[in-house]
Amino acid sequence: MTRTDVSLFLTPRAPLPQTDRALLAAAVARICPGQGPVTIEQRCERCGGAHGRPRVLAPSGVFVSLSRAGHTVAVSVSLVGPIGVDIESVTAVGRAGFDDVAFNADERAALQRMPAAERDRARAGIWTTKEALLKLSGQGLTVDPRELTVEWAGASVSLRWPTSTLDLNRVHVEGFDAGPGLIGTLTVLSAKSPRVELHRDS
Repeated sequence: MTRTDVSLFLTPRAPLPQTDRALLAAAVARICPGQGPVTIEQRCERCGGAHGRPRVLAPSGVFVSLSRAGHTVAVSVSLVGPIGVDIESVTAVGRAGFDDVAFNADERAALQRMPAAERDRARAGIWTTKEALLKLSGQGLTVDPRELTVEWAGASVSLRWPTSTLDLNRVHVEGFDAGPGLIGTLTVLSAKSPRVELHRDS
């Protein structure tokens, strides 16, 4: 049986963030049955607070990421390397002033060259790619997202991040259908393109 490298779960969003975070442990247990208790730590690498990238302490060799948007939460589990997931509402990224804080000059120019009807979807695709990559790196929005450049053309994505130590040649980007009005993106650090399996839980 072929192993699934990355499992992605889309579920209804819970009322409390703490409940959503419990989904991480449940997802790991589902992917790694019989490997003992799941232990996940969430601690900021800068201040030591109980936030930041979640780390799976047990079982070993497992990586997770989580994102929320609208009424949906996305939980991803990777067995091949660090992962970042992000989902976003297409309409949310169209609000006034968003482009100025999220995108650099090259990205804003690229958006302006697109037909107006395609811009919000492209804008959401670029933004979720940035967010997912920043989550993968462990830095999150401690980094100005304008330092990254995402050239986005739907299925074709290229990345530039001059200040990063990540090997971007090993970062695989995959978009997914996160539901009506949502855009989703996975980024995975892996030697080869990962096999991804999507689960929709009602």
